[in-house]
Amino acid sequence: MVAALWLTVYAPEAPYMDWLSAAPALMIALLILIIPGFAVGLVLRIRIFDAIALAPLITVTLISVSAIVASVIGLPWNIGVVAAATLAALVIAFLFRLAEGRLRTKPLPRKQTPFSRELLYAGGALIAFLLIGWQVARVIGVPDNFSQTFDNNFHLNAVRYVLETADASSLTLNSMTSGDQPATFYPAAWHGLTALVIQLSGAHLTVGVSAVSIAIAAAVWPLSLLFAVRQLVRLVPAAVLGAGILAGSFAAFPLLLLDFGVLYPNLLSLAMVPAGLALGAIVLKQAPAAVLDAPRAWLLAALTLPGIAVAHPNGIMTLIALALPVLISAYVFRLRDLAASKAAPVRYVLPTVLFAAAWGIIIVLWNLVRPAPEDAFWGNVQTVPRAVGEALLLGPLGAPAAWTASILVIVGIVACFRQPRLLWVAGSLAVAVALFAVSSGTPISDTRMFLTGVWYNDSQRLAAVLPLAAAPLAVLGLNFILKPLTAFAGTAIARSRMNGTTAAAASVVLTVVPALVLFPLTQGNSMDTAVAKARVNYIPTDTASLLTNDELEMIDRLDELTPDDAVIAVNPWTGGALAYALGDRETTHKHIFSTSTPELDIIDTSLREAEDAPGVCEAVEATGVGYVLDFGDQEVHGGDHPYPGLDDLETDADFKLISSVGDVRLYEFIGC
Repeated sequence: MVAALWLTVYAPEAPYMDWLSAAPALMIALLILIIPGFAVGLVLRIRIFDAIALAPLITVTLISVSAIVASVIGLPWNIGVVAAATLAALVIAFLFRLAEGRLRTKPLPRKQTPFSRELLYAGGALIAFLLIGWQVARVIGVPDNFSQTFDNNFHLNAVRYVLETADASSLTLNSMTSGDQPATFYPAAWHGLTALVIQLSGAHLTVGVSAVSIAIAAAVWPLSLLFAVRQLVRLVPAAVLGAGILAGSFAAFPLLLLDFGVLYPNLLSLAMVPAGLALGAIVLKQAPAAVLDAPRAWLLAALTLPGIAVAHPNGIMTLIALALPVLISAYVFRLRDLAASKAAPVRYVLPTVLFAAAWGIIIVLWNLVRPAPEDAFWGNVQTVPRAVGEALLLGPLGAPAAWTASILVIVGIVACFRQPRLLWVAGSLAVAVALFAVSSGTPISDTRMFLTGVWYNDSQRLAAVLPLAAAPLAVLGLNFILKPLTAFAGTAIARSRMNGTTAAAASVVLTVVPALVLFPLTQGNSMDTAVAKARVNYIPTDTASLLTNDELEMIDRLDELTPDDAVIAVNPWTGGALAYALGDRETTHKHIFSTSTPELDIIDTSLREAEDAPGVCEAVEATGVGYVLDFGDQEVHGGDHPYPGLDDLETDADFKLISSVGDVRLYEFIGC
C-alpha cells in the first residue's frame, strides 16, 4: 500500500490515475513471487534476506514446471497447482535437511548474521522497488495502458488464452497460433504468472500486466542483484543502500525490455540472471563472501535454473555466457592450489576433465538453444568501436551515457584486481561488451551467427544484458570508495565523546547521506531519456501504432455489440487480433505470425466474394466467423499486408454495418 501511494504521488506523467487501483494486483504479484520460494528457503535454513532474494527464482521454477505437469495430467491452471508444487519443493528441502543431518559427521559451522544486517539489505531492496516502480509507472502512465508494440499482439492474447484454456504449459501455449500444426515450445512462465495475478485479483488484463511488469522490474531484478553482490564482498551499510539506487540507474535494463518488443518473458528471465550467476560462483568457490555451503548451493541451483531457462531460453544462455569467466577462474585457481601444494600430476586430471566436460556441454547447448537462422535476421546498426564505447559508457544504441554508473564500474574493475578471485566479475562484463559489439557493430556472417544468433543477432536484447554484468561492478566500485570513508568516519566517531544515541545517529547519517548524494547523480539525463522513450509506446493516441483510440473504443464495445460466442475475422497487422485479449471475443488470428489453416486462408482472401468464390461458405461454417473488424490499413510496423477478403466491405450486400467509431467499423457477415 505504501508503494502504491508512492507511485500515486510521484508519477507525474500519470496525474489522472490513482495507482491505488492497481495495488491489489501488484500486491498479489509480489506475494506469488515471494511466498512459495521463501518458504523453501526457510526450510533450507538460509539467511532471511537470501531466502527472500532467491524466492522469485524458485517460484518461477515452480510455476514453469507445475504448469507443464498440470497440462499433461489434465489439471486446470490456478494457484492450487502452484501450492501443490510448493509443497513438493518443501518436501524435497526437508528431505535434504534430513539427509544432511545424517551424513554430516560434525555440525555444520554457521555464521550468524545480525538481523540488522538483513534489515539493511531489505532497505536497499525497498529503495530499489520505490525507484524502479516510479520509473515503470512513469513509462506506463496509467495501469490500464499497454505497450503499443509488435510482440504485444502475442503476449496479451497469450494471457487471455491461458485464462480461457486454464493451461499455462510452455509445451502447449503456442497452440494459440499454430493453426492445424502441432504446438512447439514457447516460454510461458510470464504468461502463467500474469494469469494467476489476474485470477486472484480480478484485475483487468492490462492492469494485471502492468502489475507484473512492476513486480519483475522493481522487485525481482534488484533482489537478484543484491543477492549476487552479497556473495562477492561484505558491503558497508551505505553501499547496500546505494546498490538499491544503482539497480535503477541503467537505461538498458529493465526499462529497455519494456520498451522494445515488448519482451516480457526476456524481462523475467534476465532479471533472475545475477542471482543464478552468483549461485554458480558459489558452487565453483568463486564467491568470497558467500556463507552457503556447496550442497545447499547445488540444490538451490537445481531449484532456480529451470525457472530461468523456461522463462526464456535467452536467460539461461545469457547466464552461461556470463559464467564463462567464472568457469575459467575456478579452473585456474584449482590449478594454482594444486601447484602450491605440490600435488601429484594425477590430481590435475579430474579438474581438467571436468573443465573440458563443462565446455563440451556449453558448446552443445550453444548450438542447440538458438532460434532458426531465418528468425535471427537483425543486422548491425553501427561500428564496433562505437558499440564498445557505448557499452562502456552504459549508453547503448544512442542512449545518453550514464556517467556516474560508468565511473563506478571502472572503480569496480580496479577493486576486482585487488581481489583476484573476483576478476571473473570484470570478465563477465567483457563478455557482455563483446557480444553487444558483435551484434550491433559487425555485418551478417557465419561467425556473427555463431556468437550472437542465440539472441537473434538482436543488439537490443544484448544491450539489455550489459547492466546484468555492469551493475555488480558498479556496486563493488561504490563499496570500494565508501569502505575507507566509512572506516575513517567510524574511527572518528569512536574517538569522539558522543553519547550512544548521538553516535548511533551519526552512523545512520553516514549510511544514508551517500545514497542521497548518489540518487541525483544517477537519475539524470540517461534515465529520464529512457523513461521518455519507453513512455511513447504506452500513450494511447488517435494514431497509436497498434491500437488507436477509436479502435480501443470499438473493442471496449464488443461485449455490447456481439454475442459471447462470436468469432471475428481480423487483420492482425492492424491490431484487430487484440479483440481477443481486450474484448474477450474469439478472433481468426491472435498474432501476426499465426500459422493459418486452409479455411482461414479462404476467409482472409475471399470472404467478401462469398457468392462467387468456391469454399467460402464451407470455411465460414468450419470457423464460425460471423463478424469482421475493419481497422483500416494502418499497421503496427507501417507495412502493407492487405487481407483482401476483409477489405472494402461498405457496399457488399453480404455484410451489415453494426457499428462505427470514426473510420473503424464492425460488420456482421450475413452471406451464405
